[in-house]
Amino acid sequence: MFLSIFLLFIYLAQSTTTTYDGIIRRSTDGTSYAYLSPPRSGNHAAFIEEITSSHTLAVAWFSGGEGTPNCSIALSLLQFGSQQFTPGVIVSERVNYSNQNPVLYWNNQTQMLHLYHSSQLGNAGETNSEIWHLQSKDQGITWSTPESFYTLPGAFDRNRIIPTLNNDGLILPCYNSSPGVDYSFILRSSSNTTEWIRTDIEKSDYLIQPTIVRLNNSSHLRAFFRDENNVAIYYSDSNDDGLTWSKPIPTSLPNDNSGIQAYTLRNGGIIMAFNNLTAGKPRSPLTVALSYDGGMSWPYQRNIQVHDDDNSTIVGDYSYPSLLQTSWSGSDDNDIHLVYTYKSKIVIKYVRFNEKWVRQGQ
Repeated sequence: MFLSIFLLFIYLAQSTTTTYDGIIRRSTDGTSYAYLSPPRSGNHAAFIEEITSSHTLAVAWFSGGEGTPNCSIALSLLQFGSQQFTPGVIVSERVNYSNQNPVLYWNNQTQMLHLYHSSQLGNAGETNSEIWHLQSKDQGITWSTPESFYTLPGAFDRNRIIPTLNNDGLILPCYNSSPGVDYSFILRSSSNTTEWIRTDIEKSDYLIQPTIVRLNNSSHLRAFFRDENNVAIYYSDSNDDGLTWSKPIPTSLPNDNSGIQAYTLRNGGIIMAFNNLTAGKPRSPLTVALSYDGGMSWPYQRNIQVHDDDNSTIVGDYSYPSLLQTSWSGSDDNDIHLVYTYKSKIVIKYVRFNEKWVRQGQ
């Protein structure tokens, strides 16, 4: 009893001293950070994208309580050169529905910012989810009316859209939360048609939320998966730009059935953000790792956030990361940007660092 009261006191003390104002502050370890201002309680599953024409950062997440009615998609912007994110505002809401898992995609050719997200009837489970879409013509300031995009029951998105090899289409990684076995698939578009073609990733049972990287600027794609069996991050290869996929096999990185995201750096290396543990709660530590052989080994790892009280309570849950490297660096010389759920869905935290910082490890 005394321990529980003591931990509650620590949590309340931290809550009162942490300012959720979107201001970017420097850390003593060389990183910078900010806590984004949420429009509602219950904030989770952030996604970060760069509007490359203006270098603005856009961060989307869902706010209002996972799976509950009127849970909505929020958005915050960081203008180039600014030291403060705008307060989070609701951009997609459906009465009695739970909107979740936002994915942003900036199309530099059309100068349009796209937002995809899941949408399910509140308090009715995930098996009725669909994917919805809206877009902005003014870099995230105003948005179109959300419309149904993909109606397969149980369909979810989560991770980054990548262009096809010839830049004539898009590849959207998805997964299905079915009454039976969850599995992964991709949706692929072509500039010649508005139709999106679905390809299931065979033998991906219980492997969800694929995050895809392109290797060596070729048709070779590698997808990494969250593992619902709490064993490891798995991967699958496609040698034909996503048309067919190999049987997934485990990597050397653990997974506790929590979200991951991989991103290809400008030098060809891959950075992965993940919770560095197998089964258990809370989801801590949150770690980033570097690979220079396509994800076969991860020699450099560094914790972004470590649990506050040695994993004895759920106070320090840090999860669902999203990564991005920009063409610009802040005054702190950092060009890798990470957003994630901070402390059991209290708020979204932003951290900025660079590749050298990860390689220095700890």
